Parts: sequence; structure tokens; C-alpha cells
Amino acid sequence: MQGVLRLPARLGGRIQISPVVLSLSLAPMSLILLLVGVMFWVSFQRGVFGTAAAIYTLENYREILTDPFVYGVIKNTIIFALSSTFFALIIGLPIAWLAERTTLPGKTLIYAIMTLGLLIPGIYTAMGWTLIAHPRIGIVNRWLVDLLGFESGPINIATPIGMGFVQGLSLASLAFILTAQMFRAMNPSLEEAAKVHGMSFGGILRRVTLPLAMPGILAAVIYIVTIGIATFDIPAILGLGNRVYMLSTFIYLKVHPQGSGLPEYGITGAVGVFMIVIAGLLTLWYGQVLRQGHRFEVVTGKGYRPALIDIGGWGIIGWCFIGLYAFVSKLLPLILIAYAALTPYFAPPSFEMMHRLSLVHFYQMDWELVLRGLKNTITLVLVVPVLVLLFAFCISWLVVRSRRRVRYLLEFGAFLPHALPEVILAIGALLLALFVVGDFLPLYGSVWLIGLVYVVARLAFATRAINGSLLQIHKELEEAAFVAGLSNFKTAWRILFPLLRPTMLSVWIWTALLVYRELTVAVFLGVHDNITLPAVIWSYWYGGGINKASAVTLLMTLVLTPLILAFWWFGRRSQVPTQ
Repeated sequence: MQGVLRLPARLGGRIQISPVVLSLSLAPMSLILLLVGVMFWVSFQRGVFGTAAAIYTLENYREILTDPFVYGVIKNTIIFALSSTFFALIIGLPIAWLAERTTLPGKTLIYAIMTLGLLIPGIYTAMGWTLIAHPRIGIVNRWLVDLLGFESGPINIATPIGMGFVQGLSLASLAFILTAQMFRAMNPSLEEAAKVHGMSFGGILRRVTLPLAMPGILAAVIYIVTIGIATFDIPAILGLGNRVYMLSTFIYLKVHPQGSGLPEYGITGAVGVFMIVIAGLLTLWYGQVLRQGHRFEVVTGKGYRPALIDIGGWGIIGWCFIGLYAFVSKLLPLILIAYAALTPYFAPPSFEMMHRLSLVHFYQMDWELVLRGLKNTITLVLVVPVLVLLFAFCISWLVVRSRRRVRYLLEFGAFLPHALPEVILAIGALLLALFVVGDFLPLYGSVWLIGLVYVVARLAFATRAINGSLLQIHKELEEAAFVAGLSNFKTAWRILFPLLRPTMLSVWIWTALLVYRELTVAVFLGVHDNITLPAVIWSYWYGGGINKASAVTLLMTLVLTPLILAFWWFGRRSQVPTQ
């Protein structure tokens, strides 16, 4: 019938998917699968990799399975991961309960402290605690030796449990974030019923609150254990110099051998495969725990009210606990880093050392190296978040708006980086650049190789954030734009981007912060030309230049502070209209 407006076919069912959008959505997942595939491929090779002279064999797997040293590394890694999880939960879980279930005042400040804990690099905490409790140079050990006459420092932070304590301090903020929402959504009716029947506060906490929270706690445990198995920065700072190795630092030594040894890429690939399997199993368990969480649901829409526990004077003790955590995990390490940066040599603080404070390490610093690292870091900070947002928006739009089955594949691909530790992505990228694309695409030694890994590693968070915001925007707005004749691109530019701007700004700043502070990928893929600022700190520290490493860290902190403030400013405004 003439005169009747004919709606585009995409309004009545499946939307038309642009080949460009589909390509941008599939590209990151394809890259991740390629990195994992290269890892498996190299793990079966001996000899000259990537050539006809390569021998395909299981020798690499036999070697790591029969090497007692590897079993010692695995034992250290297990102890470290479990210790990290224990300390993270013993700190983060009580703070989450205080923030969400009690009348403790100043909750905005609690969230500020815990968010700051997520943004401060673990290398800061590791360096600070090395200066505090290293068996040879640690300030506390030096004081105890001088005061009590010990032959050596009685405290040794360079053990799997000691490193787990430091990692736990760094991950306590993550434990807080993972469990706070669970406490916030918990219906207090069962706790109130237990109280009416005469159960004590401790009994309610032990027999009602914690069992109801168990799925969320178990999910946090699995997630933090997965991180602990593959983390590099704290084991590297605290363990390498004392020859205490984890899987991540073991891989580092195989890729960067000491002396005149050659890199053992086959062994590296085999250990990487082992880590992929472990991380994959933990991720499947994590998903199973989340799927079974409905059995513990007690939130109802009828008569639900979040009753808070009046803790009265106990709030002082609660704030003392929170303040102590903030001091020992963030403030004290940073103070000691600043002290080391301003002293001519590292020694316990004294009136004599206070008179020797100077800027000598800043004057003697290799500024060409530092500026090169800063330039590469700024390049990554400017480019990576933009690419992450581009890929994440395309994936989220298809996942949320499309009815095609490809959305399930895209959602799996976006979650895949959660299951793969950054050290695995870094090694896969290294092997890819050396043995697959090296002849026609010179990625090795370039800052873009690091950038590729950063993009896929940050994709999971970005897609989750944009998914949630996109779900709040009614599709009628897009349909009206389609009726007006706008293309998919113009609809996204004029309708979706303005509404998603707060979320996308928050994701941009968050990604920029993580790129700025990231050490693992930068160390594994860094060479002379593509070194980043965290890798500069690592090179000074690993070479014994503790004071110079502290000086660069202090400079890095000064640059990091405005980014943190910007994230906090925009993060508080990341609300998307629901109408």
C-alpha cells in the first residue's frame, strides 16, 4: 500500500550486521586463540623453531614432569597462591562486611581507599616491603639485629608465605570488590530470625551470614587463586634475588636466561600449556559456582529492606583495622620508596640519614632510558584504551542487540582473557612474533606487540561494563533512528555514544591506568626500544639499583596521581539513563 511507512527488516527481527562490525568483534578472539595455539605448537618442538629443522616431540613435557626443580616451583606456587588468597580474604572480607552490613560511618572513604588499592601497582607494595622486611637490607631486620644482637634478620619476607602476605595486601581490594555486592544484596530476614531465637552475634555470623555468603566467597577464592598462580611482579621483586621461584618467574628465567644460555622456548611453551590447563579448570569451576549461586538466593522483591547492624563503639575498632590496612599496604611502602629515592644509599632511617637526603639519584639517572620508557608508556596509554573501547563496543552491541547465535561465541571470546593470565598472553605473543609472523610483520621489539596484548587483556572488563550500560538503553531509540534513515554507524555515533559517554570515559581511564602500571607483559616483551616505565623500574631493581628504581617509582607515582583522581571523578558519574 502506497503511503505506508515500511520499517527496515532489522526492526522486525534480526539486525543487519555490518561486516566491519563483525570483523572488529571477532578479531580480538581470533588473536587470543592464535596466541594459545602458538603456545601449544611451540611446546611440542625442539631444535630450530618454526623451520624444517624443528623436531616435534614430547621431550619438553617429559623434561618438566621429571625435573625435581619444577616440582619445587609448583609447590612454591601453590603455597604462594593459597597464602595470597587467605590474606586477601582475611582483610577484604571484613571490610566489605563493615561497609555493607553495618552502620560504620565514612563509607565513601572506605570505597575510596579500596579503589585506590586496585589502582596502585603491586610492584610498589613489593618494593616497599622489600625495604621493610628483606632478610638482609630490610629496615625492621636491621633494627632487630642491632637491638637484640641477632646474627641475621629474623623476618624473611622472601618466602612463599611472605610473598603471599604481600600479594594478599595487594589483592585485598579485589576481595573487597568481589564480596561487597554480595553483602549488599543479602536479605537480613534470616539473621533477624536467628536473633529472635536467641542466637548470639558470633553464632549468627558463623551459622547464617557466612553460609549464605559462601558462593560469593568461593567465587572470590577461585578468582584470586587464578591470579596468584600466574602473577609476576611481587614474586619477581621479592623472590628472584633470593632464588625463590614461582611458575611465572621460572618462565621468565627460561625466556631470559642468565649468562650465555639460550632461551628455552619449548620448555616455556610446555609450562605455559600447564598454566593454561590449570587456569581453564579454575575458570570452569568459577563459572559453575556462579551458576549454582541461585540456591543461596534470599533476596525477595516483597518486603525486602537492607537492615544495617548498629556496631556503636566498635566502629572505632573497625576504622583502626581499615586504617592499619591502608598504612601497611599503601602508605608505608610509598614512604619508604620516597626515602630510598632521596638517600645516597639505603640504610635504616636515622637523624644522620635525614641530613643526607638529596636528589643525587635524579641527577645521575639515565634520563634517555627513562624518557624512552615514558614515551612508550604514553603511546600505549593513548592508543590501547581507544582500541579496547572500539572492540568492546562492537562486541557488546552484537551481544546485547543481536539475536544471532554468533553472540554466544562473542561473549565467550570476550570472557576468555579472564581465563588466561597475562604471563600466558605475553609468552604467546613473544612466540608469535618470533616464529610465526616475524618474516613479514616485524612486531618483535616494537611497542605495538605490547599494545596487542594489552588490548586483549583489558577486553573482558570493558565489554562487561558496556554490556551493563547498553542494556539500560531502550532499543526504541535506535529503532527511531533507523526509521529516520540513519545507518548503524550514525545511530551509534548520534544516539548510543552520547548516552554511553560516562561509562566509556570511566572504562577509558580505568584501562589507561592499568596500561600505565602494568609490568608483566612489559617485562616479557620489552627490549631496548620498546621498554616502558614499569620495565625501567624493573631493570634498575633487578640490576641492584634499588635507589634509582625508587626514584623512577616516585616519578611514576607523580604522573599516576592525576589519572587516579580523574578515574575517581568520572567513575562516580558513570550512570546511564534508563529511560
